[in-house]
Amino acid sequence: MPTVAFVNPKGGAGKTTAALLLALGLAEQGQRVAMIDSDPNKPLVHWAGLPGRPDKISVHPAPMTQDIRDALREAQRKQPDWLILDTEGSIRGAMNFTTMRLDLVLTPLASSAIEALQAIKAAEMVAQFGKRGGAPLLHRCLLTRVPAALRPRSLKQVVEQLRESDIGILPTALIEKEAFRMLFSVGGSFDQLERHGVSGVPAARANAQGFLAAVLELLAQAKTQAA
Repeated sequence: MPTVAFVNPKGGAGKTTAALLLALGLAEQGQRVAMIDSDPNKPLVHWAGLPGRPDKISVHPAPMTQDIRDALREAQRKQPDWLILDTEGSIRGAMNFTTMRLDLVLTPLASSAIEALQAIKAAEMVAQFGKRGGAPLLHRCLLTRVPAALRPRSLKQVVEQLRESDIGILPTALIEKEAFRMLFSVGGSFDQLERHGVSGVPAARANAQGFLAAVLELLAQAKTQAA
């Protein structure tokens, strides 16, 4: 059961959106996905309460650190193929993943110097927890809310800043899409958005599929190297 955590000490970095897109992509491939929502605002719990939630996705709230173990046990009862943890946007929330065995930690961030600094802090934290656990944790940054048409100078600076700190970046970024935001208003998946007449769904779906493919390829490479 691959386990993926989304971690960034800064709120509003796109963790929940990225986590949901990964879950939706996996569910479309027939995979059962359990999601642990450790954000006190419970955005994934809210999404799950809207119409159209795919049957293969379950959401388990853990608004407090002490709730993680109970949420994990509840999630495992669903016998999922994948486990996804969406952490709160704080240091305390990011520490939740230390109670779990992780295959991949992703740090979403937008193209700003402040978010790059927070992503570097997250990478350092992940590295420290890996050392404490006796094995390095696979970690990548995920660029989010990237403009569709233009690539701003700030984006190039963020990429350079991360690479100078020897931090890996997932090759597929998440583009700024209205359809991604509408998932939390309409509910369900991309099919649900199309039925509600949301524009730009095919492009959003293609971007999400590219993100999923990048994650699957990264995990496959890590498995091959470990073998």
